[in-house]
Amino acid sequence: MTNPTPATRQIEISDEAYDVLARTAASRDTDINGALLYLLEVPAVAAAPQDRDEDDD
Repeated sequence: MTNPTPATRQIEISDEAYDVLARTAASRDTDINGALLYLLEVPAVAAAPQDRDEDDD
């Protein structure tokens, strides 16, 4: 069994998303693809703060 050859895909993104990728690439001294890989590997951050027990009074 042979592995299929990877296909090249092109995705259109907004100007704002491109700006984020460009700034990330510049700060990490890489290109847009490197920035995208970096952002995909970053752990997810909770959208809302988690409740904490404040029973330490």
